[in-house]
Amino acid sequence: MTRYFLDTEFNGIGGDLISLALVAENGAFLYLATECRNPVPWVAEHVIPIIDVENARPFHVKPYQFGDGIKSYLGDDPSPEIVADWPDDIRYFCQCMIIGPGQMINIRSIKFELCRVDSYPTTLPGTFQHNALWDARALRHKIMGEIS
Repeated sequence: MTRYFLDTEFNGIGGDLISLALVAENGAFLYLATECRNPVPWVAEHVIPIIDVENARPFHVKPYQFGDGIKSYLGDDPSPEIVADWPDDIRYFCQCMIIGPGQMINIRSIKFELCRVDSYPTTLPGTFQHNALWDARALRHKIMGEIS
C-alpha cells in the first residue's frame, strides 16, 4: 500500500475542477490541469496565475481526461490510499474516477483518509499556496515530517 497525498483546485465553492495533484510517499507526482472558463474573482487572482510555476508544470488535459490520468499514474498499485486535508478534494477525485454512465476507471481497491491538518505555514521550500501540486507536496511534508 502506498499513500498518495491529494490536492485539487476548483472554480469557487462547488465549481468545476481546475487542477488535481497526487504526490506519492516517495515524491513521485501527477499534476493535471484544465482550462478554467469564467473563473470567479478569487480564483482568477489566487489560483490561475500559479497553475504553471517553477517545479510545478501540469499536464494539460480536457476535463474528461482526469480519470485516465489518475489510472495511468496509480498504475498497478493494488491498494492505493489517498490522503487529503479537505472533503472536496476527495469528492473531486471520486468524480474523476467516473468516466461514463455506470463506468469508472479500473481500480480494484482504494482507500481514502481525511486528515484535517493545516499544511501552511510550511518549512517546505519553494511552495506556492493554492497550486494543487505544491499544496499536495505541503500536505505530504506536514504528515510525513520531511523535506522532499
